[in-house]
Amino acid sequence: MDVTEQKTCDNCHTVLHGAFCHQCGQEKKSYIRNVSGVITEFFGEFSNWDTRVWQTLIPLWFRPGFLSRRYVAGHRVPYVPPLRLYLFTSIITFLIFAQLVPEVPVTVNPATEQLENAASQPSTLSQVMADIKRDIEQEKQQQQKPFDSSIGFLSDTAQAEFDKKLEALTSNPKLAVNKFFSLAPQMMFILLPLFALLLKLLYIRSDRYYMEHLIVALHSHSFILQMSALYLGLNALSAVASWPWLADVCGFLASVTLIWIPVYLFLCQKFYYQQGWLKTALKFWLTSSLYNVLFITAIMGLIILSILWS
Repeated sequence: MDVTEQKTCDNCHTVLHGAFCHQCGQEKKSYIRNVSGVITEFFGEFSNWDTRVWQTLIPLWFRPGFLSRRYVAGHRVPYVPPLRLYLFTSIITFLIFAQLVPEVPVTVNPATEQLENAASQPSTLSQVMADIKRDIEQEKQQQQKPFDSSIGFLSDTAQAEFDKKLEALTSNPKLAVNKFFSLAPQMMFILLPLFALLLKLLYIRSDRYYMEHLIVALHSHSFILQMSALYLGLNALSAVASWPWLADVCGFLASVTLIWIPVYLFLCQKFYYQQGWLKTALKFWLTSSLYNVLFITAIMGLIILSILWS
């Protein structure tokens, strides 16, 4: 074939020997086309993405450790990349969490509520006035002993700001809840490499690179978030179900989901790292204990930040 008839890369003008340039990696593809071509390509890409999603989710849910082993072994084209899977899961899951969290009721002064009831029932006014007076006195005594919200590691300025924000949030606690769920994805993303580091330390003699443990961490956290969202969704559906049998089914599935999470994580460590059951159980207990300490500490810090930044 004559050189003038050969296709060249539009970016670096290298002679092509296939659909992609071996020099810069750009695909030989024209994006200037008619509307029908754009629509056809869109549905083709969507179909391909849909296939990859299901090929990823099914083993992620029901085959512990399989997806991580396949991805590390080089089988990557059929599956959604671990980082992209986690980011997509995190966004969707925390949106669901924010919608399913129950509304925090604003506390009504009991003395005020009784006064309103007494006003609506004049015949009982003389009977409830003594109770109202007693409630007011009790409330005054409680106010003389305010709730201690001091936090040891905060400076005096930060503590004063915290107390001020905490008092303001008593009338609108939803602000802190919204801030909490807006910061929670960042917190989980920070915990990911720490969880991978725990796996690296516990399996340091396995001669595995840190990135392998990070892939396991990404898949494990994606599974945890998806199952947590499923659990909350089933509980919410069980609470509003009109038919008793549907509520029972949803409640049963929610219980199974809650039990499956720790069982799955244990089997994931067993099947991925290929160690004995006793050794895996010990390392799973150590991993879970240390990670729970990190998680609880992060949650407490997140609550404080949610109040300060709301």
